[in-house]
Amino acid sequence: MLDIAWPELIVIGAVALVAIGPKDLPKAMYNLGKWAGKARAFAHEIHRTFEQISYEAEVADKLKKTEPAAEKDVPHPNVPPKPSSHEEKDSP
Repeated sequence: MLDIAWPELIVIGAVALVAIGPKDLPKAMYNLGKWAGKARAFAHEIHRTFEQISYEAEVADKLKKTEPAAEKDVPHPNVPPKPSSHEEKDSP
């Protein structure tokens, strides 16, 4: 993922030990872990959001493709049926 080998990790640890100090290093590592966990959760949430948007767009696209065929076959339930031509003549 990050392509950090063991020798590089040891050098980073040694520099952190010298720069931060042995007393504050556990606190720094704890805070780094918390930050990494929050970043991972944020990335997961973004991924879920994009998946949801993609799914909704796919469903909307399928509905658009099937809607014209459905309109020809079945009338919309909220629209009253059109009277036939001979019924219009009979009505006052």
